[in-house]
This record gives sequence, C-alpha cells and structure tokens, in this order.
Amino acid sequence: KQWYQRRVAITAGETVSPPEDIAAPENADPPKEIAAPVVVSGAEPLSKPIETQTVKGPEKSEKIKELEDKISQLECSLKSKDDTITSLQSEVQRLNTEIKSRSVPSKKPASAISDPKSKSVGAKKTRPVSAARAVAKPSPVSNGVAKKPAGSPTKKSGSATTRARPVSAAPKAAPGGKSSVGKKFSPRRAGKGGNRVEMTKGLDGEEHAVKLMLRGRGIVCYPPTDFSLDGISSEKPDETLKINWVYGYRGRDSQDNIYSLPSNELLYYQAAVGVIYNPATKTQRFYQGHNDDIKSIALNPANPSIVATGQAAGHDEKEGDPHVRVWNCETFETLAVLGLGNLQRGVGSVSFSPDGSKVLAVDEGNDHTIFIYDIKKKVSVASQKGHQDPVLGAEYIPGQNNKFITYGKGHIIFWEQDGNKLVKKSGLFEKHPKPRFITALAFTAAGEPITGDSNGNLFLWNPNERKISKQKVGAHEGSVYSVAVKGDEIYTGGQDCKVKKFSCSDLAEVDSWQLDSATHGRVRAIAFVGEDLAVGTYNNGMLYGKFGDAPEQIIYGHGAGDLWGGANHPLENSFATVGQDKVVYIWDAESHTPKQVFKVEKPAQACCFSPDGSVLAVASTTGEWWVLDSKNGLVLSSYKSGPEQIDAMSYSPDGKSIAVGSHDNYVYLFECGDIRAEYKAIGKCAGHSSFITHLDFSDDGKVLQTTSGDYEHLFWDATSGDQITSTKDMRDVNMSSYTCTLGFPVCGIWPVGYDGTDINALCRSHNDKLVVTADDFGLVNLFRFPCCNPTAEWSSFRGHSAHVTKVRFLLGDKEIFSLGGRDQSIIQWGVC
Repeated sequence: KQWYQRRVAITAGETVSPPEDIAAPENADPPKEIAAPVVVSGAEPLSKPIETQTVKGPEKSEKIKELEDKISQLECSLKSKDDTITSLQSEVQRLNTEIKSRSVPSKKPASAISDPKSKSVGAKKTRPVSAARAVAKPSPVSNGVAKKPAGSPTKKSGSATTRARPVSAAPKAAPGGKSSVGKKFSPRRAGKGGNRVEMTKGLDGEEHAVKLMLRGRGIVCYPPTDFSLDGISSEKPDETLKINWVYGYRGRDSQDNIYSLPSNELLYYQAAVGVIYNPATKTQRFYQGHNDDIKSIALNPANPSIVATGQAAGHDEKEGDPHVRVWNCETFETLAVLGLGNLQRGVGSVSFSPDGSKVLAVDEGNDHTIFIYDIKKKVSVASQKGHQDPVLGAEYIPGQNNKFITYGKGHIIFWEQDGNKLVKKSGLFEKHPKPRFITALAFTAAGEPITGDSNGNLFLWNPNERKISKQKVGAHEGSVYSVAVKGDEIYTGGQDCKVKKFSCSDLAEVDSWQLDSATHGRVRAIAFVGEDLAVGTYNNGMLYGKFGDAPEQIIYGHGAGDLWGGANHPLENSFATVGQDKVVYIWDAESHTPKQVFKVEKPAQACCFSPDGSVLAVASTTGEWWVLDSKNGLVLSSYKSGPEQIDAMSYSPDGKSIAVGSHDNYVYLFECGDIRAEYKAIGKCAGHSSFITHLDFSDDGKVLQTTSGDYEHLFWDATSGDQITSTKDMRDVNMSSYTCTLGFPVCGIWPVGYDGTDINALCRSHNDKLVVTADDFGLVNLFRFPCCNPTAEWSSFRGHSAHVTKVRFLLGDKEIFSLGGRDQSIIQWGVC
C-alpha cells in the first residue's frame, strides 16, 4: 500500500525517498520520471462536466473540423430521412385517395364523392382474410371462350383448352379491401407458400389420393373406395353460361346515369355490365365488354345508338387499366377503346361532343386530368389537369364542339379547346351563396347551364360571362342530385326524396312528387321515356311512371353494404337473397321480380331454406339469426349463436336439424322437432382454428363437413358435434349438397397461384354433372363434376366487377344465380 502511495506522489512530481523497510513488489516496473503537468493560466477546473470542456491546444482545428464533418453527415442523413418520410406520406395520401375513390362498395364503383352528404358504404369485403392472402390479375377473358392455364401442355387446333386464370402476386387488403385496383399482376411460382396441386401416387397406399397445397398447408383428399378415373373427363364442360337478367341499378354511388334511347328503352349500368331495359316488354339486353366497375356513361347526341362507358382499373391483362369503351347499343360491337395507359384509377365522367366526333373523359387521379379523344383516330388530342378537388361531372355545351364544363367540390369551370390546349376559366358566384359541392348539371333548350348543388339551390348560368343569371334558393332540402330538362320545364331530384318541376323562364316551382324515403331513398337520376319518367334511386332501384302518379318499381336491388347471403328454393324456381341493408328478397326467377320482401333487425349475411321451403333461416353479422315464414316474413323464432357474424348455415336433408357456422370458429347445432317451432341446441362443433366458411350435411344427415378461413376441411358427427378425426374414413360418405371448396370431388378447381380464400363460393348441380365457383376476380367459373384432376379445364364468365360472394344452381339446373359483394348486384345466368 505504501509503495503505491509513493508511485502516486512521484506521478504528481514530488521527490520521495523510499523507506528502507519497504521493497518494491516482484515483477513491478521501476518508476518512470514523469514531467510535471503544465498549468495553463485561466484554465477551467477539471471538475467541470466533460461535455462542456473547451478543446485547447494545436488539435483544436482538427477536432472542430471532425465535428463539423460529423454534423454535416448527420444533417445529410436527416434530410434523406425527411425526404423518405415525405415520400411515404405522399404515397399514403395517394393510397387513401385511391381507397376512397374505390369505395362504394368494393376490391371497386363510382367515387363516393358524388354523394357529398353521405359516407361511402358497401365498399369493403367483410370476410376476414389471412395477412398472407394475395390478389391476382387474370389473363384476358371473354365470356364462354376458354384458354389454357400456365403450365398445361399445348393442345392441337380444335381441342378444348382451359381459360387462363388469375394468380396471386400482391398482398390482399384488410377485411373488405380489394387492393388490386390498378396493379399489374405477375404469375407466382408454385411451391411452398404458393398453391400446388399434386397427384400423389402411393400415398398411404392410395393410387389416386390428391395432395393440395394452399399457402403452405398440405391438404390430403382421399377418393372413394371404388374410385376410378375411367369415364371422368378433365376437359371443360360442354355447357356455357349466358346472362339472362341483371338485378339492380347502380344508384348508391352514381348519379345522372340513366338515358332514354330512341326505341324507348332505358340505358344504364350495373357492376361491369351495360344494361338496356325495355319497360314495355320487360326484357333486357347486355353489353359485356368491360372487365370491372362501369363508373360513367354517355350517349352520343349525334347518333343515339353510340354509347361511351368508362370503367375503373380491372383484372384484365391487356385492358385492365382504366379506359373508355365506345360501343353500338344495337349490335353491341366495340367501336373504340380509349385511354389505356393514360387514365388513372377510374373514369369518373364521360361526354360526347355535340357532333359525336370526340369523347371527353375525366379520370380519378389526384389531378382529375381531362382528356379529349378523337374517336376515329383513337388517340388523345388534348389533355389538361382538371382540379385538385373532386370533379363530379363534365358535359359539352350544346352546339359547341370545343367548349365544355366541369363541376365538383367548390367549383364550376368553363373550358375551351384550342388545338391541343385546354383553356379554363372559373365560374363566378359573386354575391350568390357558393356551395360546398356542385352536384348536377343540365342545359336548357337555349344552351344555358343549370346547376344543382349541395345547398339545395338551382342556378341558371350565362355561359359567355360565366355568371349566374337566375337562382332558386332552397329548391330542395339537401343536395340536388339530378337535373333534367324537357321543353320549358326543369325536373330535379334531391336528397329529400322528391322529384320537382320548375319553369325554365323564372325557376318558379310548378309541382312536386314525393317518393317513399324508407323504400327508395333519395333520387339519383331522372330520364324521360316519351311521356313517362324513369327515376333511379339511392337503394339501387328504378321507378317508372307519369309525373305525380304512383310509380311502378321496375328494377329492384339491394342497397347499403356488401351482399353475401343467398339460397335456392328446394321446390320452386325461385331464390332468396339477404344483404347488409337488412332487406330479404325472395325472387321469382321467371319474372325477375320479388315474390316477397321482408325486413330484419340487423344486417344480414347468410340464409337457407328448409327442405320443404316453408321457412327461411336468416343470419346476421352480429350472431343473431331468425326463422321466418317464407310466405309472409313472420318471425317464428330467433336465436343467438356466438358474438360474431354467421357466414354459413344449412338444414339437414330431413329438416330435423340445422347447423350454423360462425366467425367465432364454432358450428352450432340445433334440433328442429317442428320446423316452425322453437329449436333446441344439441351441440357445438369445436376444432376449427379460423372462421367457418361453408358447411354441408350428408345424405342421411348424420355427418357434417365444414371448411374454414385457414383452409381446414373437417368432418363432424351432426348428432352430437363431436369431431371425426379420420378424414379417410369419410371417403365414402355422400353429401346431400356440396358447397365446401375443399375435398376430393372439387380438388381440381384450384389453379396455381390461388390461395384458400380466392374462391368464395361453390355449388354442385343437382344432377351431379357440373360444379360452379365464384372467385375474388369477378368471375363465375364452370367445371365438370367431379373435378378431381389438377389439370381440369374450365370456362370463365364475367359480369360482376367485385368479388363474387355466392353462386347457386336453381331448380332443374337450367339457371344459376350469383351475387356480387361490393357491387351489390345479382346476376341470373342461363346454362346452355
């Protein structure tokens, strides 16, 4: 201790003589002479915190330079991160705008901003999806023309070929989303993490066992004991599908989208189909050139047989970008496809020039760019950014081939085309109340613009001075959604569910027509058919009749929310649909009109008929379900099966029990002693690790098969709810219906690239010859049954624009109905 004290003293510059009795420790270094520290005058004490020490001496400049370099590097890094954050914020804003523009409801609909007073509804696919779930973009399809899938051997000319199917490539959105809008698709390799169908010979001694890979999950499907491939064809079926009827009209998120043709037929659209309806004969004709949502429509004033329709971004490989199609409504020939590669997100508005030579299109990008297309040359002749705020419509001024008007949020703009340039001048409100939205536009016989707005006001404009010449304040309570002119009279439709008549000379109100707000909702479009009036409504229906008289409803449809629930009647040529608008329809498949219309308390998600068709069970999105008399809608009994929505339910073939599949991963079993009396709970099937998607009873009602959101295919004792763990033991059990998307009889419906949720519904025909599927890409697909060959061929048919949520064969297998989730459409197909 003393020796080390001496070393400390020496280090401090003191002279110390070691005591004679202290020896240095062995292996200790001899003390070195250390220069005394230099005392600098005015130096700060060493006790000062180190971070406040001032650098002194000759290294000061180098230290400062080093610190300045580090500061410069940090500033550069910070700026780079700020740029990245700004870029990400811009991308998030763009995606949010795109999602809003795609909301309906829906991934995909006219922009929700067309209804400034209401929120977009029905835009989301409510069924939860796996985070790993992916979206695909199908190859080009045209109805009834089959193509080969990737990887299949080439057939010789004249032989049957399969339709190219979409393959997953991009992550799917959160529940309700359809994030594939406007994205390109590329094939994903088969293998782990993808979808691979394998014919595994010798598996458990089974020559024909099939191993199906869905997102890395292996599902083994065992054939029946006496199964043989002899006589089972894997070629596409001889039958095809054609559209017989399209239910509903797109009024929820669109407006001013009904036109009257010279033939007194009505022109409108629903989903991806252009519809021409004859009120006299009650027949429909269809244009099926689009591959996704039609969002705008216009009729050529110089040739009323020529139509232009604009669509949103779709799934087609060649024509999946937003574009405008010009077509003949008599021959349904496509005359021109305009805007591929130019238009963004969707086409919100289209208009023909008065001479019919040009088409004006406004896209739904951030700048709402305006394009002028020459129809004959099929090229853009002028373009200009429209407005950063939403643009709700655009119309050429009558008699002016180079002048048009656009309107929307807080603006009305008068445009003039000068060669390849577009010159704009804003309309002047001056002392008049400026609305938040201008929502409707029409022209008098003299070519004067009339606008309706979100304040319920009407303004008559001088197009040369761009000023308001006359006004009618408070024409409607709430927004004016439609304006139409007939002679010297102006007809308007508004949020107050009224159609009103005004005089063109002074905008004085002449008459008013009140519609049932609970049944029809607000007025979205008005068109004249001779002396009659056609009115499109917010609840996706259409009324017809003379102004002031009690109208006839000629088109019915579901309103708010997605459409998932449907069931075919077991004994009649009819079917039921239930929607999140809380409405239950029982449709006559021959007259295409409702036989019964009921209301339930909660948004509905699923339904099923009893074997005798006397009752209809309807399930909600909140776990409640009701048993209704199918003739009068009387609630016979009600139940609560779990806290979450119910996606699947079915009566046993003998009607003695009912199974209810919930999103809480359970299947609830009830005994039906008297099908019209109170049901008794007899068990609960517990074993799935995800929500129940489909279920079927066996012929004898003793076995239940179910599928779930994570691609499980399980079997249960339907009398107790106990799980039957051996799938192989169920190989010879015949199912009374087949709606489950997994199992040996349907293992061939899965193309490479699909995940387990891309096929939303399946149905086997009553004669066991066909199976039809509904997928996430707007396609209805037809296969032979059984479909147990991984290379099975099929035909695909397009009509829906969103995910197809349900498909069922009607009585006799001569027709099929399908439901569109976000597009809220019902399509009835003929099997021919």
